[in-house]
Amino acid sequence: MKSLRERIIDLLVENDGLTAKEICNLLDLEPNRIKEVYSNIEKIAKIVKKKGLELLVVYPRCKNCGFEFSKIKASRCPKCKSERIEDARFTIR
Repeated sequence: MKSLRERIIDLLVENDGLTAKEICNLLDLEPNRIKEVYSNIEKIAKIVKKKGLELLVVYPRCKNCGFEFSKIKASRCPKCKSERIEDARFTIR
C-alpha cells in the first residue's frame, strides 16, 4: 500500500492544478487532514526534484483585489483584508 505522500504525488502527476481540498476529496481523506496535505506538499517538492520532475505552484490570490501571496496557505489578504482567497494549485511535471 502506498503512503499518503506517494498517493499525493500520483494525483499531482495525473491531474493539472489541484488544490489541497481537491486532493483531500480525491483521496477520501477527512477535511481536517488538510494541514497534513499541505505539510506533505512542502516535502514532495524535494522528492520529485530528485526524480527529475518539478512541483509547480500557482500561489493563492485574493479574489477581491488580485493580491498574490508568496506562501501556499493564505486566509486573509494583507492589502484589502478580504477573506475571499483563491486556494493554491499544485501540479507535478
